[in-house]
Amino acid sequence: MRNDPRTLAVQILTKVKTQHSYANLALDATLNQARLDPRDAALATTLVYGVIQHQLTLDFDLAPFIGAKKLDAWVVALLETAVYQMHYLDKIPDRAIFYESTRIAKQLGHVGIAKLVTAVLRNIQRTGLPDPATIKDPTERLSITYSVPMWLVAKLQQQLGATKCESILAAINQPPAASLRVNTTKGTRAELLAQLADRFPEVAPSELSPDGIVAPGGHFAGLPEFAVGAFTLQDESSMLVAPSLALRPSDRVLDACAAPGGKTTHIAQFLDPAVGGEVVALDLHPHKVRLIEQNAKRLGVADRVHAQAMDARQAADVFEPASFDRVLVDAPCSGLGLLRRKPEIRYGKTPSDLENLPKIQLSLLEAVAPLVKSTGRLTYSTCTMVQEENQDVVAAFLAKHPEFRQVAVPTAQPLTRVHGAPALQVFPDDYGTDGFFIASLERI
Repeated sequence: MRNDPRTLAVQILTKVKTQHSYANLALDATLNQARLDPRDAALATTLVYGVIQHQLTLDFDLAPFIGAKKLDAWVVALLETAVYQMHYLDKIPDRAIFYESTRIAKQLGHVGIAKLVTAVLRNIQRTGLPDPATIKDPTERLSITYSVPMWLVAKLQQQLGATKCESILAAINQPPAASLRVNTTKGTRAELLAQLADRFPEVAPSELSPDGIVAPGGHFAGLPEFAVGAFTLQDESSMLVAPSLALRPSDRVLDACAAPGGKTTHIAQFLDPAVGGEVVALDLHPHKVRLIEQNAKRLGVADRVHAQAMDARQAADVFEPASFDRVLVDAPCSGLGLLRRKPEIRYGKTPSDLENLPKIQLSLLEAVAPLVKSTGRLTYSTCTMVQEENQDVVAAFLAKHPEFRQVAVPTAQPLTRVHGAPALQVFPDDYGTDGFFIASLERI
């Protein structure tokens, strides 16, 4: 088998389709084994994520040319990679796409499959792809155009309006930037920008966070600065969480759902163990607790991070009432704000998730609420965009807990493109980041 990017992309996509593998894990495992050069690894990555991102559109594109034929999953994946290249990658000529697709069809199948693949691609070249603009139903048209399930399109239209919905759908199909969070216990953002500038000339300060740096791309986790803890990788929108806690150096903080530790270690940057500052980080799984500890050690903040395996819903049985100045519930959620970075999420979620997840989210808030000191702060955050998991959960909690009141979410710098005050909602089209929600609740 040839270790070329197109063949590997077809194999990874087939695994995702047939074994329901996570695309990022399958891709990482395959690339680590294949040892492609950086250019080929980048192409394989582009093909895998591009096909998943545009899955519904590609299905629509191929339907007139496949008809009722029953094709093996790998053949469909091969045709999808070919059409994706023809439709979205304008620097690759059709002749190269046809040649490589035919070669892979012979390699993975036989001459008959190769002829079928060639015939389909030639037919597409002659007649052109169908136009989603011809779809009469506006919700279905958006669903096919942006490759987002109809139920989610309808949900965003209903909650945010048609214009904002389409703006979000367009944004989530743009390539995500790399985002770095500067470890301010080891240096300043200006210093790190200067260190990276020669290797990554396009690095720039984040609009959202004074601790953030953004770049169009690059393998930043492989840099020596990462290894010594000068920075970590974290989306810009999640960098809003630590400042929202209005932290003081001496605060005792509970991070109730902490793994893998990005927000935990950001919180730790604001604390001083010399005056009692510490963050207790909980996660249900011991292997994830070890991940938190490893991140804290790399970043040099292990002296103020105490991680332990625990279901946060049992935290009140372990810790004294009113024993934390700040409590963060970064709740398990649908992840619908992450559609740009994790495109497969859009196909795996169903409307029933928006009925079940809010029950878990509310139970977590209620479980840790007794641990908040008087005048202390309970912060609730999610990486999703829908009211059921955000505003509705906060409203349900406040209705049952009059000892808390909602207050404005503090930010480290002024932000002009945010929504939902006094809560803070960022959508993917606002700053080109993940969608994120934060609510600040103060104990009266």
